[in-house]
Amino acid sequence: MHKKNNQIIIVLLFICSLALISNAFVSFSNAQSNGDLYIVNSEFKILEFGEANGEILNTSSIVFPLTSETWNLTNIELNITDIQSKREIKDIETDIFGGKDLYKGRKGLAVQINIIDPTEIYGVHIYGDENAPFTTVNVSVQINGYNSVLNRPNETIYGSTQINISSVIKWYIQNFSTPIFLNPGNYFLVMNGTEMLPQDNGGYDWLSTNNPTNPNLYISEYIGEWTNGSTGEPFLYKLDQKVVGQFYPEEINMTADIDGIYYPISDGVAPGTGFLNESIHLAPSEHNITIPIIFNKSINLIFNLTYAFNLETQLTCDGSGLINQDSPNVWTLTPVIERFYDYQFFQFFYPKNWDNLTVYQKLGEIWENKTSEILFDENTIIIPNNTLNGGIEWKITANSPNIGFNLNLPILEWEPGSELQFTVNMPFVDGNLTFNLINPIGFGLEEPIIKEVVSEETFFTYLIPSNSIEGTYTAKIFWNNATDIGFQSQEFQLTIPPVPFTVEPIWIVISVILVIAIGTASIFSYQKIKKYRIRRIEESRKLHDKYMDVLNLDYIIVSDKKSGLNVYQQKFTEKQIDATMISGFLQAIHSFGIELIKIEDTSQTIKLEYKDSVIIMTEFVTLRLILIMKEHPSSVFLYSLEDLTYDLYKYYGKLIEEFTGDIKPFKSIEKFLKHHLNTTITYPIILTKIDKLEKVKLSQTERAFVNKAISFMKSNNSEHFFLNSLLPGKECSPKDIEIIINLIEKNVFQIF
Repeated sequence: MHKKNNQIIIVLLFICSLALISNAFVSFSNAQSNGDLYIVNSEFKILEFGEANGEILNTSSIVFPLTSETWNLTNIELNITDIQSKREIKDIETDIFGGKDLYKGRKGLAVQINIIDPTEIYGVHIYGDENAPFTTVNVSVQINGYNSVLNRPNETIYGSTQINISSVIKWYIQNFSTPIFLNPGNYFLVMNGTEMLPQDNGGYDWLSTNNPTNPNLYISEYIGEWTNGSTGEPFLYKLDQKVVGQFYPEEINMTADIDGIYYPISDGVAPGTGFLNESIHLAPSEHNITIPIIFNKSINLIFNLTYAFNLETQLTCDGSGLINQDSPNVWTLTPVIERFYDYQFFQFFYPKNWDNLTVYQKLGEIWENKTSEILFDENTIIIPNNTLNGGIEWKITANSPNIGFNLNLPILEWEPGSELQFTVNMPFVDGNLTFNLINPIGFGLEEPIIKEVVSEETFFTYLIPSNSIEGTYTAKIFWNNATDIGFQSQEFQLTIPPVPFTVEPIWIVISVILVIAIGTASIFSYQKIKKYRIRRIEESRKLHDKYMDVLNLDYIIVSDKKSGLNVYQQKFTEKQIDATMISGFLQAIHSFGIELIKIEDTSQTIKLEYKDSVIIMTEFVTLRLILIMKEHPSSVFLYSLEDLTYDLYKYYGKLIEEFTGDIKPFKSIEKFLKHHLNTTITYPIILTKIDKLEKVKLSQTERAFVNKAISFMKSNNSEHFFLNSLLPGKECSPKDIEIIINLIEKNVFQIF
């Protein structure tokens, strides 16, 4: 009988619950709008264009200083004149091997000179020394004609100078009093002592090479007459020369090396002139643009040039939007615009639904309206070059309409302690929604609730404090993205229920008994539910930490502990990191004996911060594991590194001890990272085909993540995405991780 009564009570409670639920959705009303103010902060991009003009004289390359590394070179125009050789010391043969003596038994030594272009010779350098001074003759160094039949000097002398040499073996310069002009052809450089007498015991050494740069050069000796020329070991010499004349760029294959791409320079109308006009895209990595000029002549050329560089960069400026329901929204941008080049202008692409744009420049303490001087073209404004004089502070204002959306608050009467629930329907999935609750005396929440719009419908809940006052409350919703804003509000009543009427004592006794019975059962059930919830929360938190730790990974390096050499490295970010530098840095830290935090007797770990990264280094015997992360990892992640380092040493320890530089055997380390750290979640993810997706049953939150993935791929014109593009960083909840895992298990998200 008692059991039957309990069943009746449960049925009655269930019927009452159904009645309450049905009453909650009987009265449905749309949101009401009234005037309000709300400020949205945003950032805007303004394109900055500049033209740099100038002249460079007597140069062989182009070095142009930039005011910032953010400038990109988009067009280059060069006009080149006076392309000519400059005086230079040209090495002919310089590799020392042996040599020959000039003495009374060998009165002359000669080596071939090959002239390709008309050239002026100012002097020559020879390598040798003096054994003993000559007493009967002044030995000369001269340039003779070439006997093309016997490959030896002929009697024609183009220029001569008395030899300059001493007892120290080295290079000696032999200067001619006037430059010797030589047309293209072959000649001989001669050390001439042919007039010495038999009693003269003087002697000079002229060194030669057996590894010639020019193996076809002939040499000859004077023994009563000049011997027929032979090749193999030419004498050492350099020419102090200048090639005569001016060159057409195409004649010498003249090109400009712009970031590894060679642009040919075209011929001008006269010799020694040329030009280049190219549209390019060069993003310099430093404050200078350096453009080497390349040509196929083995001489040093110089030239004059005038240049015109077109440059562009992107300026980031702060902006804000002011929401006013009773009048158009007001946007204000405050760029700082500076002049860096003689010709410069700025371009801002504003949203299509903005109007009434006004541009101001701050001159002294006054904001002067410059709108009449600004160029407007569809959704673009251009601040031209002639307006940039004066102040660098600018202001752009514009109006935009209020973006409409639906605020759905079905129940308009609530009590303190109840959970306020409502939804917001947006016409598109974008931006953020901000909820604020205003009480009857005009005060709002200390921290408004902000949610990202990830689906067409966004659900809000708010626990009304039990000590709230009675009266009319206003739920206010503000929506914004980077360029649009909107506002809606809904009033509702908060009523405090009346004091319950008195009842008969018998009913009080019965109620007490029921309360005790129900309370006892509730406490027992609560304890079981609490334990289950604690366990579920802990499991969910561990899973969340596990995934977030992996998504925080930037780099993994495995290296030899003894030498510090890397045997394996894997990158999980687009950020450029010098792995070798990091590894060497940690090797140095270890060498200087920083006290390490012990984890096991056979392993040790160090954790430090470097720039915007956290570096974890774990060592096990001869193996060192280095992880570079965005955030500090959880303790569970640190413990998992022990198993990973143990397995890596087990399978690769001997290879590391015997490491010779070949890293191929270590490529399979990736499978251990997948097993221990689940690094596959950082790999690209594709979405299952649409026809299969329609057959999969998805919850509202799961479908929101799918829509977010589709939106990301469309906006990036990509066929894949990454998990960190869906998860909201530090605000990511364990529930978000569980949803991602469900979508992977349902094969909706496919890792490849």
